[in-house]
Amino acid sequence: MDMKILQISTNDMRGGAARAAYRLHQGLRETGQDCRMLVRHKDSRDDAVFCVTAEDLVEKDNHEFLLDVVVQGQYINSHRTGISNTIFSLPNSGLDLSSLPMTKAADILNLHWVAAYQSLLTLKGLFALKKPVVWTLHDQWAFTGGCHYAAGCGKYRTDCMECPQLDDDPFNLPAAILRDKQELFESADLTIVTPSRWMAECARKSKLFKDLRVEVIPNSLEIDLYTPAPKAVAKGKMGLESDVVTLLFGGEDGNEKRKGFKELVAAIQYCLKDQDFQGLLQDGKIRLLCFGHPNDEIESLSIPVHGLGYLDSDEKINDAYAGADIFVLPSLEDNLPNTILEAMSCGTPVVAFDTGGIPEMVESGVTGKIVPLGDSVKMGEALLSLIFGPDQREAMGKECRKIIEERYALNVQARAYLDLYEELVKVNGKTSQVSPSVPEEEVWDTAPEAQRTEMSSVRLETGIGPHFNEIYDKVAFRALKDFASHVFKQWQASEEDRKARLDQTKELTELFEESEADRKARFVQVKELKELLEESEADRKARFVQVKELKELLEESEADRRARLDHINELNALLNKNEMDRKALGDQINELSLRAEVAEE
Repeated sequence: MDMKILQISTNDMRGGAARAAYRLHQGLRETGQDCRMLVRHKDSRDDAVFCVTAEDLVEKDNHEFLLDVVVQGQYINSHRTGISNTIFSLPNSGLDLSSLPMTKAADILNLHWVAAYQSLLTLKGLFALKKPVVWTLHDQWAFTGGCHYAAGCGKYRTDCMECPQLDDDPFNLPAAILRDKQELFESADLTIVTPSRWMAECARKSKLFKDLRVEVIPNSLEIDLYTPAPKAVAKGKMGLESDVVTLLFGGEDGNEKRKGFKELVAAIQYCLKDQDFQGLLQDGKIRLLCFGHPNDEIESLSIPVHGLGYLDSDEKINDAYAGADIFVLPSLEDNLPNTILEAMSCGTPVVAFDTGGIPEMVESGVTGKIVPLGDSVKMGEALLSLIFGPDQREAMGKECRKIIEERYALNVQARAYLDLYEELVKVNGKTSQVSPSVPEEEVWDTAPEAQRTEMSSVRLETGIGPHFNEIYDKVAFRALKDFASHVFKQWQASEEDRKARLDQTKELTELFEESEADRKARFVQVKELKELLEESEADRKARFVQVKELKELLEESEADRRARLDHINELNALLNKNEMDRKALGDQINELSLRAEVAEE
């Protein structure tokens, strides 16, 4: 059965819920279905994903400011208790998708994570199209008064009165939101799908969805992208030696309490007390791998942390999971985490707490270790058993991959959704008494938004539900008072900062003036020195010429001296010869005299 399927999600790629929705979209398209996505923020290059923008209206901006900045920011965000710091959002404003031709032409609508995209009134507008609507729950926000995870609270089953996540809520705003959801969703042709059995039980017990059909269809992933690889090869790509034991963990925000990074730190500290573990540490054979933004306390541990940062490609993500010997997920609340699917698909065993849908994915002793919720000692023991059990890790990794291929491939999830869609469309066709909004088949392909990925703007609905409206003035007034006080404090701080900066500016001005005066004096000095240098250079050149001349005279004098020396040497030689001749003549005279005397006698 060919259908026109429309997925509706705040994002298409950013965040775990968006990624899960996009994978469903991919799986349906791979089966030949015409599936499209309407998103508020688009990151993919998929031509079947369409981005919706809001009309730019001044009155919209003013009302949206009160709802999103004052009420959400001041009344809610500034009054959170210590129980949880996970997002708590009110469905204040939303984009009206019901007016889009593509929405009207669709056979079935599938909602996903739609916070900051759809409000209660825009959702009611979608329900009013009388089409079957499937809502896939990626967290608990759809059936609570605003919290995305209840942190152990069960008040969504009754009325959400006195919300434990807010420390100053005299008007019970979450309770009013829940009543508005009940009233506005009352006639919706709505079917709930949850990725985990745990979330399904939460939905079935909720005040809002207890009478609705709830189905469980697990998330999926691209098993051809996330594949096992030789550990040594994957580690080598990350600059690690093959015999280093690697523990991988990560998350978008390591300071979010439900992510359990505090418990993870305690588990690793337990491992550090083990002598064999210390031996690995001293030999440089143990390493923590971390992606995303971990808790700052992780860095304080005396164990090397190999930060991977934000992994921006499937290849890098696959290398991280494939190169890890153990994947650790310390979440205290979770639905059906994509990270576990990705790790298992790469043949990496998982250590995690017994919470949410995690035990449905990880079979303790087969594909990893499941430990009691929040028990860091047990988590530490589980880590040690796998760190020093390479054969066990290898066997678990093979089982992980086998289970992923059987249960979590894109086509497995797509087939389950298609069966549900076909059933709902058939039932809707038999029971609906409303004429199709857009009977022309070609509208789906010729709708203006189908011709480009950036849609025309749609109306931003800033209206609120009737129960919220009853207390809106009181809530807004209180929030504005707090907001005014907050802004006043910010103004005071800003004013003090301004004065401090003014004083600093004055000091810097004085220093600048002194510096400028010194610069000018130095400029004059430099000019004088330059003139002196020019005079000195002229004198140097003159002396150089004089030295050259003297050198020539010296060379002439030296030549003359040598000539005269030669002449003197010649005269000395002649003198010596004359002296020798004189002595010879003297001797001859003496001899002649002696002969004369003898002759005389």
